[in-house]
Amino acid sequence: MSSWDRTRSIPWSRATPVSPSSPSGENEDIDLNRERVFRDLAREAAQEEKEREERKKLEDDGVRGDGSVQTTTTETQQSNNNNNNNKNSNKVELNFLGYQGRPYQTSDLLRNAAFGATIGSITGMCFGFMDSLRTASSSSVLKSASRSAQGKFVFQGTYRSGMFFGAFFTLFHTVKYGTRVLVDPGDVGEIGVGSLVALGGLFARREWRASLPYAVMLVGMDGFHVLMRD
Repeated sequence: MSSWDRTRSIPWSRATPVSPSSPSGENEDIDLNRERVFRDLAREAAQEEKEREERKKLEDDGVRGDGSVQTTTTETQQSNNNNNNNKNSNKVELNFLGYQGRPYQTSDLLRNAAFGATIGSITGMCFGFMDSLRTASSSSVLKSASRSAQGKFVFQGTYRSGMFFGAFFTLFHTVKYGTRVLVDPGDVGEIGVGSLVALGGLFARREWRASLPYAVMLVGMDGFHVLMRD
């Protein structure tokens, strides 16, 4: 209950008259005293209401300030998280060799191997067919042989050469793809490493050295195609 309500409940009709304050000794009017008390209580009530409103305003300002600080803190945290994510996304991942290669995919490996096997087989069959015809026309033994024997000799030379160069070109493209995944030196570097491994394998065995010119021609055609494409 406020001071104003308590004042209204006072039984003023039963109030004891106060002692005279005037020099004449007359009693003061009760209504006048009640009016003065009412004014004092009203002033106090107004002061209390004003203080209550100021306190409420300060509390509201404090809540808004806390929310503002909290919002600023949240925005700062989000900004820091975004910066960390950007740094992580821009960070270069290195493989076990310490190089930044390409991501490995089995489908790409199989596609490169299939391409090498197909092109190498077709080109090797052409090389083998031409060599077999030249050998059959220059050999005295094959000249005197029957047509079926000559055809069989040409056929065997054709498919053997196709299989040989198919395996060679498959190895060449497989090594190229492995180099791209591990190191990614570019087209020239991939062709260089693939040629070194594949041609080195041919040079390692004496009976395969006769096929080196055709192998070099096949690798040169592939390199020319790649460089002209770029």
